[in-house]
Amino acid sequence: MVMPPIPPKSACTRQLLAVPDSAETRERVSGWITGLAEGSSVAWLGDDVPPGVPAIRPAQAAHWLGREYDALVFEAGADLHPDALAIAAGLVRGGGVLLLLVARAGSGPFAERFRRFLMEPAVRRADPGSALPAPQAVRPEGRLRLSAGQRRVFSTMLALPAHPGPLTFVLTAPRGRGKSTLLGALVRRWRAEGVTEVRVTAYSPASIEPLLRVLDPGSETDARAPQAGVYTAPDPLLTGAIRPGVLIVDEAAALPVHVLMALAGRASRTVFSTTTAGFEGSGRGFRLRFLRALRRRGHPLQELRLREPVRWAAGDPLEDWINRLFLLDAEVPALADGAGGADVVAGRRVHWVCGERLARDETGLAAVVGLLSDAHYRTRPSDLRRWLDDPALSIGLLRGSGQVLVGVVLLLAEPGLEPGLARSVWAGERRPAGRFLPAVLAAHGGFRAAGRTALRIVRIAVHPRLQRRGIGRRMLRAAERHGRRRGFALLGASFGADAELLAFWEAAGYPPLRVGFRREGISGLHSAVVLRPLQPDARTEIALVRATVARDWPVWRAGPLRTLEPDVAGSVLRSLPPPAAPDPAADHEEVRAFACSQRPFEPALPALRRWLHCRPDALNALSPGDRVLLQAAVTESEDWPRLCARAGESGRAGVIRALRRALCVALGDSG
Repeated sequence: MVMPPIPPKSACTRQLLAVPDSAETRERVSGWITGLAEGSSVAWLGDDVPPGVPAIRPAQAAHWLGREYDALVFEAGADLHPDALAIAAGLVRGGGVLLLLVARAGSGPFAERFRRFLMEPAVRRADPGSALPAPQAVRPEGRLRLSAGQRRVFSTMLALPAHPGPLTFVLTAPRGRGKSTLLGALVRRWRAEGVTEVRVTAYSPASIEPLLRVLDPGSETDARAPQAGVYTAPDPLLTGAIRPGVLIVDEAAALPVHVLMALAGRASRTVFSTTTAGFEGSGRGFRLRFLRALRRRGHPLQELRLREPVRWAAGDPLEDWINRLFLLDAEVPALADGAGGADVVAGRRVHWVCGERLARDETGLAAVVGLLSDAHYRTRPSDLRRWLDDPALSIGLLRGSGQVLVGVVLLLAEPGLEPGLARSVWAGERRPAGRFLPAVLAAHGGFRAAGRTALRIVRIAVHPRLQRRGIGRRMLRAAERHGRRRGFALLGASFGADAELLAFWEAAGYPPLRVGFRREGISGLHSAVVLRPLQPDARTEIALVRATVARDWPVWRAGPLRTLEPDVAGSVLRSLPPPAAPDPAADHEEVRAFACSQRPFEPALPALRRWLHCRPDALNALSPGDRVLLQAAVTESEDWPRLCARAGESGRAGVIRALRRALCVALGDSG
């Protein structure tokens, strides 16, 4: 059978142009856009887009992935958006132009790095009077075959629908390698051969536009019929309403891990495809966490990779510039042969540096980024700016023999909360930025502990060949010494809670302090907070907070944490101290804070339940409907869909308002 027609791909490199941002320049750029050849596609990414030009806001840049433009204008002002810039480079087709409107850059090491990169030969700087270059993008015409790399993967995956048993393909590629186009060609072929039970899912239909375009290549035949019924949102697949014979999950790393794991069981033949070069910030995490989980569950996996670009020429200067600016290709430092034992760091100490110092060492910076990216699920270009610029961040480096980096720990200084602010946090009225650990303590009523200064472990990474050899625990001990020397009272961390991670932290002396009530959007896990006092007078305060958590834990476990993984729940339960005794006065205060202020429902739930148990007469003033709703929410911990139905509300917020109104009446009646 003839290979399905697909849009051609340009072999042209792309241009990177920088012009000073000013009113005159913007008028000139607007005229340049107007003068582009008819049919040229153009967009403007920024916050001050002139009328008549397709606008992309920086915060929504990821929603435009999959589209292509001949020319794209990017506002590179003082508040540069690193994630949006990395995405913008992937939107320009071969032969196109990325035009940077460069305003006065901000201060700090990252701004200096950006200014330095603007002076490289890859960046063409336009003089005020010089003409702006026109894009040279090749327009789609005729039919082209897949590239050699695409054809190789196409042939490997072609027989997937006829495979006799379960099989999962994993297709990864940096952006611009024609991954979605290849998948579209496969779907078109399968459907032409009569395989109709093929579905494609992704976080949105717009994200798979390149795939869908292949199904309607502008040929003489009507391609809408093959396209009909191809895309399916994740929800019908997750509920089992649709069970395809072949399921393709495109841009898989944009979906939470727990969603991907659920989708892995919805079809016996599955393709997970994702970009891995850091534009979305989750490609490596997809490989580390999701593929590891698939293997543990026994899924037969076959991994495939596309390497050579098809949307632009190999060696494209724009791709190379973006990769080096944000260190998207940074790798784990190479260890010498035989250097896999813990003795590689024998006698060596963790050295502490700031972002400004690290920014002056390009080799060392690349090693840090490579190690951190390999160890964590989501690393974005904006993380690099934060690591370099944040003066509250301390970077601990552990080097082995030959000065090879084998460990990194990032510590963020968090000031304590003033008493009034701590009370406002507890009441749900304030959420101060940069004070995560003190705010967690305040939310649990630990007001004295919340006034302590804290160091939060933002990231910790150990070289993959040296893990499980005590190096991570050794770096934690170094972080504790560093914190004590600088006068910090607390050291802690927050992470997606799984049993393996909790075991590591607890063995190192960091028992869980709390588990978040909702699952994180990306990992699909509840967040855990661990904490260790560094100063003697903080130990008693933290012990009191842990005792109140132990007192309230049974209510949370039976209610908002009823779906928590049993091994995680068991780990938390084993670490809890003897519970604190109930305090009726404190419970009454908490009930009033929920009813009359903004105290969140889940933290207040144990106090609400104890108060209702001790004051059943408080319900006498309520209407029958409010009485039933309050008992269902507080005493029986019904789930939110049922509570919404009882209250006649469309969502959780409406139920919370109804509960607060009812409690205000009950408090007024009971004093």
